[in-house]
Amino acid sequence: MPQPTRTGLRRGFDDVGLTVALLMGWVALSPSLLPRTWWMTAANVGISTAFGYAVGLFIGWVAHHLARLIGLRVTVDPRAATWLWRAWYTGLALATLLAWSLGLNEQGRIARLLRVDYGGWLPQLVGILAGCLLFLVVVLLFRGLQRFWAWLRALFSPRVPRLLVTGLTAVVFAVVVVFVSNQVLYRQAMEIALSTSLARNAELMPGASVPSEPERSGGPGSAEPWDTLGSQGQLFASAGPRAADIERVTGEPALEPIRVYAGKQDDRNIEETAEAVVRELHRTGAFDREVLLIFTSTGTGWVSEWSVQALEYLTGGDLATASMQYSYFPSGLAYITDRTTPATAGRDLFEAVYAEWSALPEDSRPLLFVSGESLGSFGGQAAFDRASTMLDQVDGAVWSGTPRFSPLWSELTQGRREGSPEIAPVVNNGRHIRFVTRPEELVHDYYGGRYEDWEEPRVVYVQHASDPVVWWSPDLLWTEPDWMREAVGRDVTPTMWWAPWATFWQVASDMPISAVPPGGHGHNYHTEMVPVWAGVLGLDPTADYTAIEDALTAGIEP
Repeated sequence: MPQPTRTGLRRGFDDVGLTVALLMGWVALSPSLLPRTWWMTAANVGISTAFGYAVGLFIGWVAHHLARLIGLRVTVDPRAATWLWRAWYTGLALATLLAWSLGLNEQGRIARLLRVDYGGWLPQLVGILAGCLLFLVVVLLFRGLQRFWAWLRALFSPRVPRLLVTGLTAVVFAVVVVFVSNQVLYRQAMEIALSTSLARNAELMPGASVPSEPERSGGPGSAEPWDTLGSQGQLFASAGPRAADIERVTGEPALEPIRVYAGKQDDRNIEETAEAVVRELHRTGAFDREVLLIFTSTGTGWVSEWSVQALEYLTGGDLATASMQYSYFPSGLAYITDRTTPATAGRDLFEAVYAEWSALPEDSRPLLFVSGESLGSFGGQAAFDRASTMLDQVDGAVWSGTPRFSPLWSELTQGRREGSPEIAPVVNNGRHIRFVTRPEELVHDYYGGRYEDWEEPRVVYVQHASDPVVWWSPDLLWTEPDWMREAVGRDVTPTMWWAPWATFWQVASDMPISAVPPGGHGHNYHTEMVPVWAGVLGLDPTADYTAIEDALTAGIEP
């Protein structure tokens, strides 16, 4: 078929590839869990259009070879072809404007659901333009690789037998690309990430100061020096209510809460760090408290103050909390580079504390609770091979923002009662384990149905429908998950839909800003932790805990 003269945007680009790229661009502008910043729009548009262009090239290649195979030849007048392509691209441009307009409306809708500001149309326009630039960069990179391949073939052709040219070219090409990717790009990126993480670990967090209480690591008599705790460990050791604060809020006598922590040190491994935590527990008299909480931190050593402080107030300070640092990397980087260390840390810390706890006389043991948030939830659950093991070994647990790749979470979710949604599974009629997206669901399921009596031990999984950390997974690339098919979630737009490739990147780009929405949405688990812990303790989760919630908000939020 005669091809019309290419002008403007079409010069140097494949028509089918551009068409499919635009289609994928429309998909990239469809809603996800959180309202997008300009760079999120840029990433989604750039990645999806580049993928669409590649798919279009493949479709065109297949169509061309099929046409040759069956002898199909279509002839169109060049002038008519030019006008047809102009009409086609004009239609695509108008459709793109419509897709952008609909996308803007959905961004506003999501922002209202989450009570945040999405910035209006200008950042989205900037994002689209930046996404187009990213698309061009990816195409140029791909063409550069094509030229490198052609250069290798030309280099080997005169020197290598004809049958071996392609194989040798492929081997050398793969070795060079892998070497540059792993040894240059990846290695440099990891070195920069490590140096940045080490610098942050050495910083003193705002509000952190050496504790004066012996009940806290880094304080008087502690075997864990203050300057070894790391920035997050120092914040954990110095933050939180004291006995006087708890008495003022509850109106009841209170004990000084115990907080023990061991930082990551180069001269000891994870198991030795866990043993250091146990020594701190003995030093502070933690095994004499009413409640002992093992809280698995995130990679940087972060511990959720909302969760720990809620339990400190509810127990009147008769609580000892144990945690430790096992990495310098933030959770997002650990998701990609290392999922083994968090699981090892969660298991080693629990086993070390559990061994000491089990050696105590049964009638004098404290109640043993476990908890963790985000990557800490994944790591903490790794201490148990099955849900039944967890129920056998602990008196209660609270897991918040659990990544869906956590084996225990997957086991429970896949075995949920038929008809219960993936965002709030019903497990064994709520007899021991309950999933909640908001505190009201502690006493009934997502749709308002009654649970059976809540028996000890009690376990709660807290997970917001709008939390991308929970719902992102690699299989979003090719599989529609139940939570999208079910289209439920009070803070998720019902117009969100799944598309191969694009949805994976949409939810992935949501994760870096998942802590931006206010408490109760996204990856922010705040005052809802008070009724959650109340329920696990056997208290009434529907009671009025406003005084404690207000105290947490005043003490934690700037």
